Amino acid sequence: MAATKLQHRELSILVGILAGILLAVFASSTPITNFSLVDLVIFLTIPSLAGALAGFSDPEHSVGNGVLVGIVVGLAYVIMTAVRLTSLAPANTVLFLILSVPIWGFLGGAGAMFAHRASTTSQRYVSTSPASPASKLCATCSVSNPPDALFCKNCGGKLP
Repeated sequence: MAATKLQHRELSILVGILAGILLAVFASSTPITNFSLVDLVIFLTIPSLAGALAGFSDPEHSVGNGVLVGIVVGLAYVIMTAVRLTSLAPANTVLFLILSVPIWGFLGGAGAMFAHRASTTSQRYVSTSPASPASKLCATCSVSNPPDALFCKNCGGKLP
């Protein structure tokens, strides 16, 4: 019998969800009726950070993981906040809670996208390697070309 193990993608989603829920517990301690500017910043930062964690953990599926993490953490936030509400909540509070889930999904995806962009940009600068000795170097644009190339793959100039 083969044992199932968590794949890299599931672990990155789990890390993002756990971090987001822990932050959402902190954010849901303030009643919605007393929202201040600091609470709004926290409200917008939680899904972005949770999505970024999921994006850094699995760059290949970063945006999808971030959206999923944002939606799940948004649902957790809505449930934790709704439990504390009275039976007759104002309509604007209910609308705020309903719109929180897609907004957190969007912010989670955006955080993951920025994390993916940051990780691929840093890899691009780190992974610069010198041209192999068998390759031809273009005199015009200094791009490395295959040894059997007659013209540069970048600028089209004739190779030596």
